[in-house]
Amino acid sequence: MHRALLISEILSNIISHISVDERLGVWPVEYVTSSAPTLFALALTCRAFSEQALDALWNNFKGVEPFMRCAGITSAPQKGLQQDKEYPIIPTEAQLAIIARYGHRVRSLELGMNYWRRNYLAQSFLRTIAGSSEVLVPNLRSLEIGFPCELLHLVPPLLGPHLQHFFISIRDYEKGSHHLRTVFQCLPLYCPSLESITVLKSYHLSRERDAPFILPMSYAIQKMPKLRSVTVPAITKDALVYLGGLSSVTDISSHLPTGTDLEDILGSSRGQILFENIESVDWEIKEWRDVEVFARLWPHKFTSMTLRSEAKFDPSLLQVLFDSIHVREAFRNLECICLSESFPCRLSSSIVITIDTIRPLFYLSQLRVVDIDTRSCMSIGANDLVKMAEAWRCLEVLLLNKTDGSMSGAVPMPQWVTVPEVVRFIELCPSLKKLCIGITLSTVDCDYDMDKASLCALEPHNSDSRLEALTLKYPRDEEYI
Repeated sequence: MHRALLISEILSNIISHISVDERLGVWPVEYVTSSAPTLFALALTCRAFSEQALDALWNNFKGVEPFMRCAGITSAPQKGLQQDKEYPIIPTEAQLAIIARYGHRVRSLELGMNYWRRNYLAQSFLRTIAGSSEVLVPNLRSLEIGFPCELLHLVPPLLGPHLQHFFISIRDYEKGSHHLRTVFQCLPLYCPSLESITVLKSYHLSRERDAPFILPMSYAIQKMPKLRSVTVPAITKDALVYLGGLSSVTDISSHLPTGTDLEDILGSSRGQILFENIESVDWEIKEWRDVEVFARLWPHKFTSMTLRSEAKFDPSLLQVLFDSIHVREAFRNLECICLSESFPCRLSSSIVITIDTIRPLFYLSQLRVVDIDTRSCMSIGANDLVKMAEAWRCLEVLLLNKTDGSMSGAVPMPQWVTVPEVVRFIELCPSLKKLCIGITLSTVDCDYDMDKASLCALEPHNSDSRLEALTLKYPRDEEYI
């Protein structure tokens, strides 16, 4: 073969293109063409190709079945719905040696709840290796798990010294669960390179009034010098203060503490420098008073802010928030602002957010991402778009009510954006990559010659636009157009 293929960098580049699964079709039907057969064939071609092809083949896995298949462990009979008996397996020393031969290649591993329920063989396999002193995947970089809490004691054999990202989904949490606490106590011991911790609650737990899980952070983070990102459903005041004192942490996502706790944390830090290197915050809020305290007392500059509200966005309160943001030095370098209402908020046609509400954000000239997702009406006209383009010269993403809300001609200021006005806005924003906005189709016959021959003669629009994603929403009463 050509000598160039013996250069590892060239072969690595070729394999990087092969190892990307090709996704065809559109939602909800999506077909995935797997790269595994090609990589498998490449690994069998010759010794020069084998190592890198095997690395790519084993790079990312869901479940532990590949380990069992390569070791020749046969599948046990499926457990019936009425059967209580499980079928345990005990790998031999020879089989464990085969598993160890390939386990070091795995970089990403996912074990989800649904998968776990229907695969008793994998559960039995992990129970078997739980007492082993060997790490199953020693070079693992990312681990995502969704075990029931009663099985979390099986996690440690999957933790290794190179793990950087740990993701856990809490599905059936009970307060005082020692298994969950044990996992977090193991993290600083087994994973000194850990950079991010993500803990998410399932939907039915999220609907509870009180957060059912507070990360036992105080002990866990003391020996994690590389920890940068923390995402948890809730966090104690003491743990948040401890996080704020770590110079390595740059991103925090959690439930925003109450105004009283925030004032205690931010206003009475006893001389301690908190949150000095934070670049991004993502808060879930219950009361606007908490937001007011946050905007008034946040001590240091950061670039990204996300607020997820359980209460409706009141235009007057939003304007107060934006006024506070544009006059505070802490928010002067803001590049990304995302505001969203949570799912329980009802759609409202009586609440209208206008350009006057958003106007204070025009002073933040470095904004690149503006995402305001309400379940109310948003009245933005063509002139308002021009003002946005003039104020946000670096704008890359503009998403207005992308989920359930609507752009509206509602009172008191009915405004609509036409298709040509959207085109004009895109031309005024050369860096724009994503746009979601409401439009009217009522003028489309006047704006464009809809004759079939004329449409066929249209030439591609000559533009330097970088636009990658475009969503245009129109009123339901225009569905006949």
